[in-house]
Amino acid sequence: MTVEGTKRKYDKGERRFKHVGKDAYPVIEFDNSDPKKWIGKCPCNLSEAERERLLNEAVAAPNGDRELTAPKRLYAVYEGAIYEAQTSDGGATYHGYPYRGKLSNPILTKLEQIAEENGCADAFRAWVKKHITRHGERK
Repeated sequence: MTVEGTKRKYDKGERRFKHVGKDAYPVIEFDNSDPKKWIGKCPCNLSEAERERLLNEAVAAPNGDRELTAPKRLYAVYEGAIYEAQTSDGGATYHGYPYRGKLSNPILTKLEQIAEENGCADAFRAWVKKHITRHGERK
């Protein structure tokens, strides 16, 4: 359950296969015509129940200066990989995929705690080293 007490719902969307992988592990694929463009592919064996569980355990990113009632982006850890979920309908549903990019230190700290609790801290650190750029460090 989320802090607000409501359960988040996962919605892949009709005919949406962009983030569906063919393997039993997450993959970050790059576009040959644009090497900066990436697509996160979910494991083919990630069940609907597991997706919803991850959403409801996810760490919410701040919405910045936007006044939204629900977080726009959520982050979760599954078997060491970081997943990002986004909403396009004000938080009613979310769609997730393996994530590559920048994350703040506070979010990474929370995700690392989750990874440690789930016994996948080494895989998490490897994912961070390969796919994540840290930002927002405060001393």
